[in-house]
Amino acid sequence: MTDTAVQRFYRFHAYVYDATRWTILHGRRRAIDALQLKPESSVLEVGCGTGLNFRLLLDRLDPARGSLTGLDFSQEMLQKADVRVKRAGWANVRLVQGDATTMQLGRTFDAVLFAYSLTMIPDWQGALRAAHAHLKPGGKLVVLDFGRFENWGPLAPVMRAWLRSSHVVTLQPYADEIERIFGNCRRTSCRGGYYFLCEADRT
Repeated sequence: MTDTAVQRFYRFHAYVYDATRWTILHGRRRAIDALQLKPESSVLEVGCGTGLNFRLLLDRLDPARGSLTGLDFSQEMLQKADVRVKRAGWANVRLVQGDATTMQLGRTFDAVLFAYSLTMIPDWQGALRAAHAHLKPGGKLVVLDFGRFENWGPLAPVMRAWLRSSHVVTLQPYADEIERIFGNCRRTSCRGGYYFLCEADRT
């Protein structure tokens, strides 16, 4: 796997991620609620990082019937996720190191979640196409990510520039592409454009 700038970024941030990201990654519970999981659901989280969302997801799944797959391309982040999984004793979690744009997991899922990961993927359109291919008919996609800060006045370009320094690109037409690929997209902009939530179903 080619070593990318984002992978190098997370080689360091893996060690401080859990201690810092709770201050900026808002709306995670809302996004997971939007997945409308059932106890027997199979879930794929793309860009799972250290597994910060795992407990929120697994609280909605039956340990014997539901399952969670976490995919990330950072080995260091997945090592942290693996420690989290083993400490909690979650037997229904599978971790995969891989590229979101070329993933071939050999199965489909009831739900796919991107939580603050899509805006960091250079070929984000490819990642959405791969997610579509991994969703069962009737399955649900939820994307939670940084917005455009459209109601932040003069602070908006400052916030966007700060995020660009962390490889986050906020001004792409994410919701439009979800609509194009999935044929439907329910869009919500929150906190003045701090983050957005998109929900789509595979028909």
